[in-house]
Amino acid sequence: MSPIITGLLLAVGVSVFVMTMAGRIGVLLAMKPENRLDNIPQRTAALLRFGLGQKRMVDREEFTPGLMHVFIFAAFMVLAVRTIMMFVMGFSGTALTVLTDLTDPFWADKTALLNVYRVYLLAKDVVAAGAVLGCAYFAYLRASVKPDRMSPSWEAYLILGFISGLMVTEFLFGGSHMVPREQTMPLATSSIVWWEPVTSAVGTLMRPLGYTPAHVLGVAGFWIHLSIILAFLNFLPLGKHFHVITGLFNVFFQRVAPDQRTTQSAKLPTPNLEKEEFGTATVKDLTWKQGLDLYSCTECGRCQTHCPTYITGKPLTHKGVNQDLKHWIWDHEMWVEEGRGPSGTVEPLPEIIGSALKAETVWACTSCGWCETACPVFIENVPRLIDMRRYQVQVKAEFPPEIQRVFEGIERQGNPWGLGQDRRDEWAEDLALPTWGDGGTYEYLFFVGCAGSYDDKQKKVSRALVKILREAGVSFATLSKQEMCNGDTARRLGNEYLYQTMAKTNVETWNSMGVKAVITQCPHCFNTIKNEYPEFGGEYRVINHTQLINELLKEKRIKLSAVMNEKLTYHDPCYLGRHNGVYDAPREVLKAIPGLEVVEMQRSQREGFCCGAGGGRMWMEEHIGTRINHNRLNEAALTLKHAEDPSTPFPDATDKKKPGLVGEYKEPGGKGIVAVACPFCSTMLKDAVNDTGREERIKVKDITELVADALEVKTGTATVAPSAAVNAKPE
Repeated sequence: MSPIITGLLLAVGVSVFVMTMAGRIGVLLAMKPENRLDNIPQRTAALLRFGLGQKRMVDREEFTPGLMHVFIFAAFMVLAVRTIMMFVMGFSGTALTVLTDLTDPFWADKTALLNVYRVYLLAKDVVAAGAVLGCAYFAYLRASVKPDRMSPSWEAYLILGFISGLMVTEFLFGGSHMVPREQTMPLATSSIVWWEPVTSAVGTLMRPLGYTPAHVLGVAGFWIHLSIILAFLNFLPLGKHFHVITGLFNVFFQRVAPDQRTTQSAKLPTPNLEKEEFGTATVKDLTWKQGLDLYSCTECGRCQTHCPTYITGKPLTHKGVNQDLKHWIWDHEMWVEEGRGPSGTVEPLPEIIGSALKAETVWACTSCGWCETACPVFIENVPRLIDMRRYQVQVKAEFPPEIQRVFEGIERQGNPWGLGQDRRDEWAEDLALPTWGDGGTYEYLFFVGCAGSYDDKQKKVSRALVKILREAGVSFATLSKQEMCNGDTARRLGNEYLYQTMAKTNVETWNSMGVKAVITQCPHCFNTIKNEYPEFGGEYRVINHTQLINELLKEKRIKLSAVMNEKLTYHDPCYLGRHNGVYDAPREVLKAIPGLEVVEMQRSQREGFCCGAGGGRMWMEEHIGTRINHNRLNEAALTLKHAEDPSTPFPDATDKKKPGLVGEYKEPGGKGIVAVACPFCSTMLKDAVNDTGREERIKVKDITELVADALEVKTGTATVAPSAAVNAKPE
C-alpha cells in the first residue's frame, strides 16, 4: 500500500478529530466538578455487565432491536483490532503480506500464534456479518416500521451506511487476496475456509472477475475502509452517535445506587445549602457527568415507551431535553468554556429555562424513573430536572402557583394539606395506640405518613394496617401528634431547604427516641426514609407494609380465610416497584387471599405505568394533553374486561408504531378491583374512576384493606414477638 497516503489520511483525520474533541472536552471541564471515582469495583462490574455486556440492550420490551445493536457493538469491538492492522498494512508491505497470506513463511514455525490469529479472523468474520444484518434490520425499521420512539433522521441512515461500508469493504479487501493470479491455480487458501467463512465466500464470488479486477476492488475496498473509519471518527462528535465514544465512560461513571435494585434517582444528590448550592441555573451549573450524559444520549427513544408525560402529550421527553441541552451547549461552546458570548465579549450565560428549555418542560416530570430504567447508557435525567426546580424555587421563587400552599402547609403544620398538627392522630382516637416514648419498648415505629393521618380514604388503610399488626402480635407504636412530614414532596418539588429541615428534625427526634425499625404504608415515605435519611444520620431498618404483611403470612402469624370471588389487577407504585425493586411481595399477598383472581396489566412491574402523582405532581393540575391517571385507569379497565372476555381486543402496550395504546381504551371495561399500595396512587386512580364514570364497575382498594377484610381474627390477646420482617429486602 502507500505509507504517504496512509500518513496523510491519519494526519488530517486525527487532527480534525482532536480539534473537535478539544471543544467538547473543554465544555465538560468548565462544568461543576463531581466525584465519580468511588466504588471502583462496583463501577467496573457495571461496565462489564451493562457496557461491554450490553445487558440493557436486550431487555424484553426491546429484545430484537437490542440484539441487532449487540451485533453492531460486537463488530466495533472486534474490528477495532482489524482497523489497527489495516493502518499498519498501509504503512508496511511486509505486514500486508503476513496478515493476508497465512501461507507466508512468517507463519511456518508459529503454529500457536497462527491458530490464535485464525480464531480472531473467525470472530471478525462472524461479527462483521452480524453487523451487516443489524444495519439492514435498522434500515428496515426506520424506513418501513417507523417506530414512534425513533425520530426521522438522515444521520441514522448515514451512520448505517458507514457501518455497512466498513464491513463490506473489509470483505472485499480480504476476499481479493483469495483470488489467484491465474485462473488455473487453486484459490490461495482453498475455497471456503473455517477461519474466514464470509471473506472466503466473497473471494469465491470474485474469482470469475480475474485477478486484476479483483485486486483493484480489494485496493479500493482498503482505501475506502480507511477513509470511512476516519470520516466516521470525525462525524461521531457532531451528532447522536457520539455515544460510540462516550457511552462506555457514561456507564462506568453512573451514580452508584443505594443497592442494585434502586434507580439512580431513588436517592437524589444532596446539595450543600451552606455553600449556596441552590440548584441549576445555567449549563455551567451542570456537573461534568451531567454533561457527559448529554453527549451519551443516542436518541434511541427507549425513555419514551412508558414515559407518562410523553404518552399523554406533555411537553417533556427526556430524549428531547437531552438533545435541546446538548445542541445549545455545542452551539455556544466558547460561551460556556471561556465566557465569551455571541458578540465576542464576556457576558453571563443565560439561564437554561428560557434559553434551552421551557418551564413547563421542567415541571412536567413525575419522577417515575422509567427513563432511567430503560436507558442503555444510564443517563440520569430526573436528578438534573429536580436540580433545575431547586433553582426555580429557592432562588427565583417561580413555580406553579398551586404548590405554594403545599410548601406553606408543610412549613406551618408539618403536612402538605396544611391541616392542624393537633389533628394528626384523629384517625386513631378510638384505637388506644401506644405512643413512642411513653415508657414502653417497641420493635417498630409505625410512620403513618401525612396521607395516612389526614386523607379520609387513607385513614381507613391506616386503621386496617393496625388491625393486621395487632392480630399478628407485632410490637409497634406511633409518634401520634409528634409525627411530621418526611419531606419527600418538598424535595421533589425543588424546595430542598424545606426538605432538609424536615429530614434533620425527624432524624434528630427518632434517634433521640432510639428508633431502629420503621414501618411505612406510603412508598414515598419508604423511599425517603430508607434511601435518603441515612445521609443525615438516619440509619433505620425500613419496611413497606406490603413486605411486612407478606412476611407475617409466611410466618403464619396471620391467616386469611374470607373468600373474595373477584377479579383484581395490581398497579405498581413507581416508588415501591421501579425505584426500590419491590414487585413480588404485594403480588404474593394478593395471591394469598382466597378467591381472588389476579390478572396483570400489560404495563406492570419493571414496565409499570405511573399514576401521575410522583415528583410532586400529586399537588399540581394537568393542563396539557390527557390525564395520566386516566390513561392508567383505562388500561386497568381493559385488563379486567379482557379477563372477562378474552376476545376483547388487547393492543400491545409497547407497539412499535405507537406505545401506550392500552391506555386509550374508552369503554366501561370489566368489573373488578384495582389494588394499590400507595396513597397517591389510590387518590389518582379513584379520581380517574369517578372522572370516567366507572364507579359501579371498578373499585380501588389498598392491599391492606383487602387483607383486613379477609383476615381471620382469633380470640384472645395476641402475643408480641419479634418479626423476621425487619430484615426484609427488595425482591
